[in-house]
Amino acid sequence: MTSLIRENKIIIGLIIGYFLIFSSLSVWRHYTFQTQTWDLATFEQSFWNTLQGKIMFNNFEGKNHLAIHFSPILFLLLPIYALWQTPENLLILQTAALAIAALPLYLLAKKILNKNWAIFISALYLIYPSVHWINLFDFHEVPLAIPLIFSSFYFVTKKKYYLASLFLILTAMVSENMIVAVIFMGLYFLLFDHKHFGLTVSLFSLIYFLAVVQLIMPALGGGLIRLDRYAQFGTTAPEIISNVIFNPSLTWQTVATSQKFFYLTKIFLPLLFLPLINIKTLILLVPGLLQNLLTNFEFQFTNFYQYDSILIPFLFIGLIFAVKKILDWQINKLILMILIAASAMVSFLWQSPLSPFNFPTAKFFNSRTKTFQEILKLIPANASVSAHTNLVPHLTHREFIYMNGDEKFLVDYLIIDSQDLFGFPDQQSFDQYLNIYLRSDSYQAYLIDEQYYIFKKIF
Repeated sequence: MTSLIRENKIIIGLIIGYFLIFSSLSVWRHYTFQTQTWDLATFEQSFWNTLQGKIMFNNFEGKNHLAIHFSPILFLLLPIYALWQTPENLLILQTAALAIAALPLYLLAKKILNKNWAIFISALYLIYPSVHWINLFDFHEVPLAIPLIFSSFYFVTKKKYYLASLFLILTAMVSENMIVAVIFMGLYFLLFDHKHFGLTVSLFSLIYFLAVVQLIMPALGGGLIRLDRYAQFGTTAPEIISNVIFNPSLTWQTVATSQKFFYLTKIFLPLLFLPLINIKTLILLVPGLLQNLLTNFEFQFTNFYQYDSILIPFLFIGLIFAVKKILDWQINKLILMILIAASAMVSFLWQSPLSPFNFPTAKFFNSRTKTFQEILKLIPANASVSAHTNLVPHLTHREFIYMNGDEKFLVDYLIIDSQDLFGFPDQQSFDQYLNIYLRSDSYQAYLIDEQYYIFKKIF
């Protein structure tokens, strides 16, 4: 064991360093009230309610979370959450998953290339801006797929198909869109060197996907509700697919925008656009690119959120095989490495939240933190609450907690930030909402710091 650690001390050190930095920043972000209802509070209350006997239910989605996104892998995290029932636990778990993903990536690159390239590519992953933004934006289930995909690919290249199958099953358990990713992984294996295994993976994944979206999610009261983000193509999955294929002008009009070209630049530039060189691995990018380019929902093509989780592992797998192809052309290894490193550093300085040009110092050290901490002390543990989005993740351990504007009844306490419209379409609708409670005989109002209203229900 000692020799194994000594032999791989660089990658182990990089992983530990990443984990310490980003777990600290993620927890500090929560401590300074920057986490939100969507989605940290959603997951945190789902976990907490499950331990109370209400399986994966949360007030924000109004139903079992598995009806919205079928993510049975969350049950594997439940025993760890049960040991420390806090939002910080989820943030640290997510950071651990993203950090440890560098290890199977390292092993894959080491097998395809060599140790030096493996360390280099793993380091590129750990400074990749989209990974940083995913890590710092609350908690989500989809980043859990990144280490699983790297692991499955590694074991396929080793022809250890049982272990590969285990990690592919776990990947498919992350969410319904990751099942589609596994289908395309199966197609890749089918086309390139692993015919029988790939065919099996694709067929079983397709059957599982159809069972999930046609039977399981509807039975839980949900389904593919995010089809509304592709409304320009239709309202049902078959209609959307048909229009994407048979209405190329609409498809081109949707995809060929300056914002989306800018987005593609941001995800490919850190890797010097090299994943585009290896034609074979481009098939792996299809699900993620279709997901993020065919929508008009801007959050999916900014590279700041969890939506890049379906792309990141395949970008780096593509990078490994692209480097192998380039080296086969007898290109100077050092020059290639320097060019990639330069592109990665430019991208890091331009995009990463850790960049000295982007680090949100003002948010991490703000005067609001102390005020919000004092406000939380005023709220009884069992009271029903409606609160500003940044307070909600700190109030999830109760039966009824809502974000301002979404409460279903007259709750015991409301906490409203009079200077933040988050969750409301405009100033007028926010003012109407606030005035309803200011004029209500059912509540006693308190104003803190000339900004924060606390409404206490009169019994």
